Amino acid sequence: MTSQQTTTKIRAAGQFVERRRARELARRALWRFAPAYARRRSGRIGTAATVQRLQADFEQLRERHTEQIERLEELVRELVLTAETLRRDIARRERRDEV
Repeated sequence: MTSQQTTTKIRAAGQFVERRRARELARRALWRFAPAYARRRSGRIGTAATVQRLQADFEQLRERHTEQIERLEELVRELVLTAETLRRDIARRERRDEV
């Protein structure tokens, strides 16, 4: 790694720390000077996070529901096939018994 790359990385890390400090200062100032706005904004962020979580839960439930429906459809096909097989066997036995 060259000294130029090292200097660039150090400078980028410093800018990250400065941005983080500035964000923290802005957050504290917002809560001190505009608490109603801060609460409303905080509530909206919380609501957005809740909606996102609910959407993820809904997608997971939809996927599970789809899998359950597929399993049920497979069971119904097997049940119908079994019923048809039993009906055919009973019909064959009745024909044999008649002869």
